Amino acid sequence: MMRISKRHIINPDLYLGGIPDGASFRVVTVLPQPPDDQLTRAGFPKPCKVGDTVLPRTVGSVSRFNARGRWNVRRDLPKEPRYIRTVSWKWTQYAGRDKTEHEDFRDIVRDCYPRDPVAPPSVELTLVSIDGHWCVTTPELTKIAASTETNKHSINLMLELFGSCELLTSELRPIIMPVIRRANWRILPPGDYPWTKLTEHIAAVIGPRSEDTRRIIWDRQETIKSFGPDEIYVGEAGFDDYLAYVFKSRKQVVLESVRKDNAIYVFGMNWQGVSQLSKAEILRDGLQHARIIHMKGWKTQLANLLDQSRAA
Repeated sequence: MMRISKRHIINPDLYLGGIPDGASFRVVTVLPQPPDDQLTRAGFPKPCKVGDTVLPRTVGSVSRFNARGRWNVRRDLPKEPRYIRTVSWKWTQYAGRDKTEHEDFRDIVRDCYPRDPVAPPSVELTLVSIDGHWCVTTPELTKIAASTETNKHSINLMLELFGSCELLTSELRPIIMPVIRRANWRILPPGDYPWTKLTEHIAAVIGPRSEDTRRIIWDRQETIKSFGPDEIYVGEAGFDDYLAYVFKSRKQVVLESVRKDNAIYVFGMNWQGVSQLSKAEILRDGLQHARIIHMKGWKTQLANLLDQSRAA
């Protein structure tokens, strides 16, 4: 059993020496009894139970990459126009002695180097019980050359979240995985109450942002809310930058991010199916019915899509 207690590792092979090539193993952290706030910090619900599985909440660079991915800037290629953000623009119009105040949204487009998206690893963690002790474990990993980066990332993810971890092989410590119950989403109660709770959730997620950013984010939520969703879910843990608006009659689920640089994803599957997918599966190309970028005209695109599904 190899215990690792440091901030991060660079070469995972230094810690996998006791594991035969091709063998399977897990990265596990044994929690204090009773578990402390580390579970909540990592994104597990309160109360939690054995089998709960979450995409970890973003607490540092490793968990941020795990949940959101990153961009690889291609400075070897010429620059190209790219949508940067939307800003709120106010102006005063004069007509003789009279004046009127106006406000509109404007898209900012700049010449930038192309970027290649690096998909998030989306490593999920599961709460298990080993010999009566609560532990958090990664999915099963394999000691092969092709998985070196995945193994390194998984170890560093556990170190960032919990400060230490252990490598357990199936021969030394077999782990019987419980039935997985993903706890990445929380439904808001029906009625007018959800909008108040949604306001609190969004404010907590976006944090200290400019008034301009806040107006844009709220305008997007108000727009989607105006279509009358039947249910609203808020993301937990590594999904906390997403909201899910469920339109039962239209058989559509709209995933909207509170981060300005993310797109809208529209799914046609039932919500129970969507909520039990991993983030990598949800955002994988080809799985969604539509992907709408928040550029000028996005409201019309979304309205047309929802109207088409209602008519179908």
